[in-house]
Amino acid sequence: MTTFPREGTAVLAVPAGVRALGRAAALLAFGSAVVHLLLVDASSLGSLAMLGMALACLPCGWHLWRNPSGRVWAMTAAVDAAMLAIHLQMLAPPSGHVHAAGPAPLMWLGLGLVGAQLVAATLAAGATARR
Repeated sequence: MTTFPREGTAVLAVPAGVRALGRAAALLAFGSAVVHLLLVDASSLGSLAMLGMALACLPCGWHLWRNPSGRVWAMTAAVDAAMLAIHLQMLAPPSGHVHAAGPAPLMWLGLGLVGAQLVAATLAAGATARR
């Protein structure tokens, strides 16, 4: 079954459960973008990276909301796994610092959002495999 949301553009049918997971994961992606935007500091050049990461969350969220196909889920899972690998390094205390402050609450929130997206991607992979 194919639906046509606008003239000339076809979107493949997606099972209702996978579509619901896609919508939930899209909201998580948009939440990740907000977390990155909250970390932007106008006085820091490194904040440009935060702005770039916030913008990187938006295409996944858009595609997960509109048409959460297997390819979209695979790309989202790959990006999320890479983000986790990069961000987990930030949790390690700096070498030589005995009384280092722990990770910021926004870091934990971001890791939770990405982890939840990975769970959704795993569930979606299972749902599409049974189809």
